[in-house]
Amino acid sequence: MDNFFGYNPETGEINESLTSEYLWSSVNTREASPDVMTPYTWSIMKFGFEQMIMLPGHLGIGNICGRTYNNVSVGVTAMRALGMGLKSFNASSKELYGIDANNIDEWDVPLIPFGLQDRILVLQNTIRFINKVRRTVKEMETHLPQNPAWCETEHGKLPALGKEELVIWANEILLPQLVKCFWWMVGSAVTQANVVSKLRTELHDQVGSKNTIVLLSNVSCDIDFLASLGPVVGLDRVRRGILSRSEYIKLYGHRGPHEVELSFPRPAEKLDWIDEQLEGLNQSPVEVDKLLVEQRARYEKAMERLKTSVPKSFNSISRRLREAARLTRLREHGRSESTRVVWVARAFALRTGELTGLGEDIFYLGLEEVTRMLGGQKEVSSNIRTRKAAYEKYVALPLYPTIIMGNFNPFEWAADPQRRTDIHDSTHRIRKQFTDQIKGSPGSAGVAEGQVRILNSPEEGGQLQPGEILVAITTNIGWTPIFPRAAAVITDVGAPLSHAAIVARELGIPAVVGCFNATELLKTGDRVRVDGGKGSVEILQPKKE
Repeated sequence: MDNFFGYNPETGEINESLTSEYLWSSVNTREASPDVMTPYTWSIMKFGFEQMIMLPGHLGIGNICGRTYNNVSVGVTAMRALGMGLKSFNASSKELYGIDANNIDEWDVPLIPFGLQDRILVLQNTIRFINKVRRTVKEMETHLPQNPAWCETEHGKLPALGKEELVIWANEILLPQLVKCFWWMVGSAVTQANVVSKLRTELHDQVGSKNTIVLLSNVSCDIDFLASLGPVVGLDRVRRGILSRSEYIKLYGHRGPHEVELSFPRPAEKLDWIDEQLEGLNQSPVEVDKLLVEQRARYEKAMERLKTSVPKSFNSISRRLREAARLTRLREHGRSESTRVVWVARAFALRTGELTGLGEDIFYLGLEEVTRMLGGQKEVSSNIRTRKAAYEKYVALPLYPTIIMGNFNPFEWAADPQRRTDIHDSTHRIRKQFTDQIKGSPGSAGVAEGQVRILNSPEEGGQLQPGEILVAITTNIGWTPIFPRAAAVITDVGAPLSHAAIVARELGIPAVVGCFNATELLKTGDRVRVDGGKGSVEILQPKKE
């Protein structure tokens, strides 16, 4: 871990906001990785992103005190180096960073100096990246179905491997598969985002925001189910006796709220996990299949309206909608199978901890250090105590701001009673005005009124009563079993292609995502009106004190 930018070996802390003046955003990363990362998890994530560097010497993602952030400065600088204007940046900025490029001047993004040689390298890296993405997407439909068997086989091997065998296995088996799964996630996400974003813009001009959102739902089909819906649909079917527990574990036991942080056990490793989820479903039973059927009916009506409004281009748009749905299913399938692979990486760490006597302290070493430890270099474990202490301090802090500009000290920020959860700007460069209005991106169409229930984690899901408005900083697949009980969903962090938006659209639940300040301005008990088509939240009646 010594080669990590911003890492202090004396304190065990890592803070890449101190390395230079950058603009950071967690809009896309926090949903995927909501927990503070152990060094082992971060080393694997960093290893993946090193395979796809665009700007020489700079990763597009960074670690700020245990949490992942996109480096907006790297993204904007790379585009500038290619001679691309803000219109090109706008296609991805809202999805990736939560920043509207139409108002990019308000953000005053710090750029990284670059010369002619850098321009050439960025161009070469971009061409390599595009070609790799195309090859990956073509290969995924063949490779993804083979992955569960690969994971099951490798899981079975690990208990019998000794130290030397584990080193060979990690280098020759695990690392190549990790590279492959990182490209699955990135390649499918980039391809899907490009297709869906362009189609959404065109549809918006033709049929309006609400119809566009409905038309981009109904991603699941009879022969190919959306992977992100798997846990909630699967649990509902277990509850109704349609699916056995063993079948559920085989299909979805690797998916959960903490699936990226490898020090956490997977649902399949916890004997009582299914019972806990079923208890929540039984408290307020909702037939998820029925919600899907109802949303399918809304989709069919939207298609009829589309045919009436644009008869000449209807067939062309229909084909593009089917392709957008296919790519969305492919993206979610790739993410699911990548999660299955990192479960194998967790099993490798646990086996190493067993053989070295470190137990679960092994997660405070990076992947390379773990293999060195297996090779007999015991001195690599000398920093475990300080890293563990740093990790525990980070876990005790509130979630950091969504946007960070310049240097960020999480302990000073947490101690400030006036701290903001949406933005932290130590440079005072950002001119964007953040108001007390709650406004986000349209996530899922529909209007709902109800009382707010703010939840800090999916483990608090039992508090959500049927018909309440779920409000959270962000959600991931671990929140999915809670969604059917909610009248609507509001998140601080997210984008139209985020997990909350995609799952809410499939279930027909209104959603407003990427509000930045919803959890700051709302409190449990407030009565609100959510308009998912407009991306607006109106406070109708504050909770009586």
